[in-house]
Amino acid sequence: MEIKLVGKEVIPLKGDVLVVGVYKNQVLSPIAEVVNNAMSSLLKDFLVDIHFEAEAGETVFMPGHKQVKFKNIVVVGLGEKERLQSDTIRKAASAGLKKAKELKNKDVYFELLGEEIFGEKSAQFLIEGIILGNYQFKKYKKPEKKEIEIQEVKVLGQKQHTKFIHRGKILAEATNFTREIVNEPGNVVKPADLANIAQKLAKQYNLGCEIYDQSRLQKEGMNGIVAVGQGSKHPPYFIHLIYKGEKPKKKLVLIGKGITFDSGGLDLKPEKFMKTMKCDKSGACAVLGIMKAVAELKLNLEIHGLIPTAENMPSGSAFRPDDIIVFKNGKSVEIGNTDAEGRLILADALIYGSNLKPQVMIDMATLTGACMVALGHYTTGIFCENQELTALFQDIAQETGEKFWPLPLDEELKEEIKGSFSDIKNIGSRYGGAITAALFLKEFVSEDVKNWVHLDIAGPAFLEKTWKYYAEGATGVPVRTIISWLQKGATIGTRTSG
Repeated sequence: MEIKLVGKEVIPLKGDVLVVGVYKNQVLSPIAEVVNNAMSSLLKDFLVDIHFEAEAGETVFMPGHKQVKFKNIVVVGLGEKERLQSDTIRKAASAGLKKAKELKNKDVYFELLGEEIFGEKSAQFLIEGIILGNYQFKKYKKPEKKEIEIQEVKVLGQKQHTKFIHRGKILAEATNFTREIVNEPGNVVKPADLANIAQKLAKQYNLGCEIYDQSRLQKEGMNGIVAVGQGSKHPPYFIHLIYKGEKPKKKLVLIGKGITFDSGGLDLKPEKFMKTMKCDKSGACAVLGIMKAVAELKLNLEIHGLIPTAENMPSGSAFRPDDIIVFKNGKSVEIGNTDAEGRLILADALIYGSNLKPQVMIDMATLTGACMVALGHYTTGIFCENQELTALFQDIAQETGEKFWPLPLDEELKEEIKGSFSDIKNIGSRYGGAITAALFLKEFVSEDVKNWVHLDIAGPAFLEKTWKYYAEGATGVPVRTIISWLQKGATIGTRTSG
């Protein structure tokens, strides 16, 4: 979708639809006020007559006017002005575009919603809402009759808004890139396909790229990935993408779990819990989306994107309960359940990432149903011993609309994963499952890595119904939060916001 700036003067403009904002109690936004005055207060009178509540994302429309040369004026609710949040702007932008499409309008103009509160940065939030809200996974569906596709949106802004529009576009498109891969089913995207996508990305953006096939994985002692992948006819891979800015100030490692489909292995999942398991590659796809964005933003960082990828299937060659795997760092792991496979492939990646000696290492994974039980469908569980870094991620997530909540690395629960015949086992009891999974991962993080962050995205990575500006399916969480943190210089110290 193309974005075009058209200046701030609304009255001379002409088009199909103009989207403006209104706060509760009929408090008009600046452009809505100009439009209302030109219409001799018809807009405000209309909103009063229909008792428009202006709840966040609520929409209504009315025909244009001889002094306001648009076929339709779409009004989007922004809630209480004093409590306006960045995510309200995204929701309102998405709702406004949806209403324009319902009205069969292609020529769409948007006011910079919330500019009087957030200033120039409102342009970024607006564009993110428009692009994220416009995304749906329709690749395999026949198009509906007379379906409206909007190729360009015009924004009532000026040159100073350009960089924020550019940022919003990059963040939203990277998120949608991630969503598209996650939404692809297991028969389309297999481990080899993730490797191919990474290679194409590397070629397009001049990234370093190294692919480890099954024989090299065995040679390198990456036995977790090998074990999980051995039950499938589609072999496992390990992907290493490298981005280096002109004068990189920090070295960072990002790791994403890439289980392209998770049947549970020999400990087979029930049908209800297997159905959406194409989403078990969400962490890997997020790493791909982030690497795309950092290359476009040209950040002065060195970033290593690591993706262990496999398909977890039951067969005569599948790994078994009671199997013992010895990892490259010498730790032995007893398999208590083959459906706790994600932590096994992440273990190899964490050992590999530790050897790169980064300032910060972050893994992101749809790891545990226990995290969903604790935090629900919409919140990422963050495990990190650096409290300032945790708080910083929460601040950034507040702005991006991607909710993060800290969970403890409670060492007292480590007894739960103590092995009977090995150093550790890959699953504890049903209590504290997200924590014991994180404690398992910690066993493979070198002491040289002073800042390690584990993000359990099992809840928000994939939705079974629409929410905010997200259609059913993949959300791309935590792409925008990680990119925003990288844009801030990947700081680990002083807590910041805005």
